[in-house]
Amino acid sequence: MAVETETQSGLTGTRRWRRFRFDVSVRVLLRRGGRELSFAGRGTGMNEGGIGLYVDAPLEVGDPVYVEFSPPYAGLAVRVRGIVRHTKETLYGVEFRAEDAAEQQEVALFRRMLRAAADHLDE
Repeated sequence: MAVETETQSGLTGTRRWRRFRFDVSVRVLLRRGGRELSFAGRGTGMNEGGIGLYVDAPLEVGDPVYVEFSPPYAGLAVRVRGIVRHTKETLYGVEFRAEDAAEQQEVALFRRMLRAAADHLDE
């Protein structure tokens, strides 16, 4: 089901999932030049397909990354693989990309937590 949303510029668009505005600490892990780099940042919005985040890191569209965070209303941390889909200065859009059964379970767990948080917010 697509959800119509309004962007900051006032234009409307279609999203596959409802976006939720959250403020969470995140850690972004990036492998570059044979080294694993870690950057602290802030998650600003999430949906079932990805996360928007601010991080001072040299990310480029197409970079594979891991994002670690604890979703609101959940006590446990989630680590998901993603790919950078959007960049604008220090704002990045990361699409979740599960590549094996364990990662699929991790993303499924996150989606359940996000739906539960959304239900809590809608009350």
